[in-house]
Amino acid sequence: MTVVIVFFLLLGVSLVRGWIVFGPAHREIVRAKDDAIAHERGRSLEDQKIIATQAATLAEQKVSGELTAHVVQAIREATGNVGPT
Repeated sequence: MTVVIVFFLLLGVSLVRGWIVFGPAHREIVRAKDDAIAHERGRSLEDQKIIATQAATLAEQKVSGELTAHVVQAIREATGNVGPT
């Protein structure tokens, strides 16, 4: 009788501590993990698109700024009004 009581006590402790997980609970945990991974992958793809858009915008602004500086310098040289750059 004592062996049965000790067995059920150990079984109860192991269930509470998570040492033993039954099939339905395990499937639920795995499904939640898979959903979280899928969500993170979707966010990662969206982040990559945003980063690419920002990089293209920054490159475009840099080219635009360099072009503006070149045009201003050319106008100064054309008018003979060359100052410090």
